Amino acid sequence: MSLWYFNVKEPEATPNSVNLGGGFGGDASVLARQTASTVPRGTIISHCTVPSVVALTFDDGPYKYTGHVLDILDQHNAKATFFVNGDNWIQGLDDESTPWPGLLRRMVSSGHQVGSHSWSHVDMTTADSSMRQQQMHDLEQSLSNVLGMYPAYFRPPYATCEQQCLVELDQMGYHIVNFDVDTKDYLYNTPDTIQTSIDRFSQALDAGREQDSFLVLSHDVQEETANVLVEFMLNKIEERGYKAVTVGECLGDLPENWYQAPRSV
Repeated sequence: MSLWYFNVKEPEATPNSVNLGGGFGGDASVLARQTASTVPRGTIISHCTVPSVVALTFDDGPYKYTGHVLDILDQHNAKATFFVNGDNWIQGLDDESTPWPGLLRRMVSSGHQVGSHSWSHVDMTTADSSMRQQQMHDLEQSLSNVLGMYPAYFRPPYATCEQQCLVELDQMGYHIVNFDVDTKDYLYNTPDTIQTSIDRFSQALDAGREQDSFLVLSHDVQEETANVLVEFMLNKIEERGYKAVTVGECLGDLPENWYQAPRSV
């Protein structure tokens, strides 16, 4: 297991500065007090380590349904992780004339976790080294422009990141996270078929014991997920006595370890 640290200077206030809430003491400067994360790198993580929690994750956004997903999470006082792209379903991730910067800041200020899903959803196993670095660095730059930091957690597109990918992402400071429950909501994004995703999630929780935890894949770019599945999942989590948390929380990682400081230019 590798431990990692970084040091940053006291950041200057900018129009895009984010109030990071309780996890960061309300000030991005606490990034300078980053502690060592005990979450492993150089391997793919597919399971939570903290008992009795469910980590809902949403890939491919932000998108026009993301605000509604955030509203539902707020109503349930639930936390989640959003693995975002920069150029997939949307463009202009750091363009203040679009809704996307505001959604990203809302995620962080509400206590959710923002993770990386690469710039444009490239298969990181088949990509060469140059492409992998560009995919990561382009998203890092856009997120740094909006949030003043970028993620330390990465969800590989298509759930694949083989050995060289693992090595390079480790060198870039990323924890690589997949899942152990796949709702496959991207296949069932109609009112007539979303029940299949509901059933997949429900069966997973019903089969588990109270001490079990779950790391769940879904997509905030899917309309039926936003309109139906998220509400069902949160109700089911509450019914079964679990707590909806971020990936960092489900791995026992402190919030100050969820992000990295912008790279020096």
